[in-house]
Amino acid sequence: MTVALFVEAVDTIRTLGWALIVWIVLMAAVTVLAAYTVIAAVAWPCGAARDALGAALAASRAVRALPEPQTAPDIPQARPAPSWARTDKEAA
Repeated sequence: MTVALFVEAVDTIRTLGWALIVWIVLMAAVTVLAAYTVIAAVAWPCGAARDALGAALAASRAVRALPEPQTAPDIPQARPAPSWARTDKEAA
């Protein structure tokens, strides 16, 4: 009876050892999956924000690189205004 009890105890310890190994492997897989999910959930928006900020900075630089708008030079009146546009003082 003592030998049978010892064999059964060893078998139980072996079974519990395998169960513990399986538990550790499953928990490691779940932990890796959870960490990957958190990293992906943080990295994707950060990457999108970085791309958007880069595009905004590039657009800002492009706008600042444009030449200043040139105003049309003042052209002196080379000919008098038409008669219908003249005031009484100019017509005289």
